[in-house]
Amino acid sequence: MDTQDPREPLAADLILAAQLDRVTAEARGHHRLLFLECVPDDAFALWARTKAISEPDDVAYIHLLASGRGVISGVIAGLEVDGDDLDDDLNTVLFGRALVLVSGIDKARQHLGERLFQWLEWAAIRLPLTVANTADAMPFVSRLGRHPVAVDQILDGRFSGTAAELAGRVIKSSRKNP
Repeated sequence: MDTQDPREPLAADLILAAQLDRVTAEARGHHRLLFLECVPDDAFALWARTKAISEPDDVAYIHLLASGRGVISGVIAGLEVDGDDLDDDLNTVLFGRALVLVSGIDKARQHLGERLFQWLEWAAIRLPLTVANTADAMPFVSRLGRHPVAVDQILDGRFSGTAAELAGRVIKSSRKNP
């Protein structure tokens, strides 16, 4: 019988969160774009959402949608957002953030095409650090390589599978205990 409090993270959850925190901390001040490989997009998205909720003044999270009416969803300034495009309105609200976390980039690349690359270039010039989760960074690096771009990997897959549980528990706990 499992008697663990659902708000208490497992060791693997904490290790993945710590690895993601470490990677982003090390990239700050050295790179403008970091493409993170080898983390399931769902696990990254939940970690990113949790970070944006817990650090609303500094961190924003956006998820790029591959299809549908809207193009983005996410958390900016601690608020749930939806948007129709990677446009000036989005750029305005992201401008003051120290860290922008992006998921869904692989599927969105096919749907958004050149607009995605233009937006990533804007981020590389205007934002301190944008971290995008991807299965393969090479298409992005080859197009954006003239900017301070880096690629990092989380290689221990054991820690990736439970990140969604950690983030889910943190979000639920924060809603119950404001």
